[in-house]
Amino acid sequence: MVLYTKPPVVEVYEGNPLEPPCESIVVPVLQGPDGKPMVDVIRDLDPSGQLRGVSDLGFFKASVGDIFKGYVNGRLIVYTGIGRFDEEWSRLLENARRGLASGVKQVVEGSKCTLLVLSRLNRDVAVEALIGALLASYRLEAFTREKKRLLERVLVDRGDLDLNYVTAVVEGVYLARDIANAPPHELPPRRLAEVVRELFSKRDNVEVEVFDFDRLVREGFGGIVSVGMGSKEKPVMVVVRYKGSNGAPVALVGKTVVFDSGGINLKTGESIVYMRSDKAGGAAIIGALWAISKLNLGINVVGLIPAVINVPSGESYLPSDIIRMWDGTVVEVTNTDAEGRLIIGDAIAYAAKALGADEIVDLATLTGAIVVALGPLIAGLFTRDDRLREELLEASRRTGEKLWPMPMEDDYKQWLTRGAMVGDIANAGTRVGGAIYGALFLERFSHGKPYAHIDIAGPGMGYEAGGIAPSYWPDRSLAPGYGVRLLVEYLLAKASRLKAQPSS
Repeated sequence: MVLYTKPPVVEVYEGNPLEPPCESIVVPVLQGPDGKPMVDVIRDLDPSGQLRGVSDLGFFKASVGDIFKGYVNGRLIVYTGIGRFDEEWSRLLENARRGLASGVKQVVEGSKCTLLVLSRLNRDVAVEALIGALLASYRLEAFTREKKRLLERVLVDRGDLDLNYVTAVVEGVYLARDIANAPPHELPPRRLAEVVRELFSKRDNVEVEVFDFDRLVREGFGGIVSVGMGSKEKPVMVVVRYKGSNGAPVALVGKTVVFDSGGINLKTGESIVYMRSDKAGGAAIIGALWAISKLNLGINVVGLIPAVINVPSGESYLPSDIIRMWDGTVVEVTNTDAEGRLIIGDAIAYAAKALGADEIVDLATLTGAIVVALGPLIAGLFTRDDRLREELLEASRRTGEKLWPMPMEDDYKQWLTRGAMVGDIANAGTRVGGAIYGALFLERFSHGKPYAHIDIAGPGMGYEAGGIAPSYWPDRSLAPGYGVRLLVEYLLAKASRLKAQPSS
């Protein structure tokens, strides 16, 4: 299924919680109103009273990620705090994800199997805790000689959880992480297209179409062609159509720069090594489509993945070049390192005009400016559509994938034309307001359709988040697969509303 990494298998366990067929047990513990762990809910798992003794001494408070380890019947038991029982709902869900993730990280390299004791948690909280635990077990080891991850099987002590949903979402995130973090020579555009075909080849509800380089040239995708023509690995655009109902599709567009050197405006500094993850937007779209195809959502979705490598060569596009985009817009190139908006602009216009999308959402590691503004954990949300804004923010609150609404300032539109001496607009302009500039540039290609741009340069790439990242993100500054859970939740809610509407 996935490129390199498979999540642990999840199974329901109905036996004695102290005698599972596993080497370890992980127990989430809530914190009570007195600031102490609610040990009464795990009394059956603590026959020796060791947890109660430790909590009485104040060593274990059950705050988020607080850990206490001991042994029961020769098995490692890990108590992990998930914070106060009376937290606001979205905070409680996030605490459950982070807390259980911290606990699972204690066993992932020492156990092939672990039991998660979730029976005393609210069902929604238990589902999110399980997702956090499975995401925390991710290790990208395809390219390392030593394989440290042992965890292959996770047991849960309750049968009322929607394991199909959990599995679909986690597989989607794993897939996005594998793609986003793959070295560019392992996954050039052509190979990425092959992988997507292979992934969905057995899905009756999904069709995959690949626009090769010749077709992109022939049909006038000037942005994609120009950015990618400097590499010997020529660009492609992958179009993935998920058929879940009748009606116009929701379009998801993902920036997929397999590696971004900056082109002729060559990047400098240590950050260039992380530019393998400049394909994190496209990776998230692929992961989300995988998840919804497994969930059989009653909604039509089309994913557009324009995949390029942006490197300097004798064939590269140049500053001052003029590019005619797919919809006829003439763009003057003022910076070859502002390449993402060129490939996404082509894809957005195609979704709006050729595919008849009902609404369009793009995910893009677009600007360093958004990281300066919001840091490495929060993505910027740009949209003029109030409904779309609230739907995405609600999905963010549910999943913990953070969004912050940003302005679409009309006065700044002057920058788009002011920087172009001979074209309609310039692809880059000022040193200030760079994230807004990028959003206004992309909006021109949506042709009046409801549109949201999500700049994921911070959480999409992950490399600036060392020490403050959620515990269910991967270690070693890898891209965390941000956006998969956000998009799946957004589409789930939308499909549910469509189902509830009376037929005409």
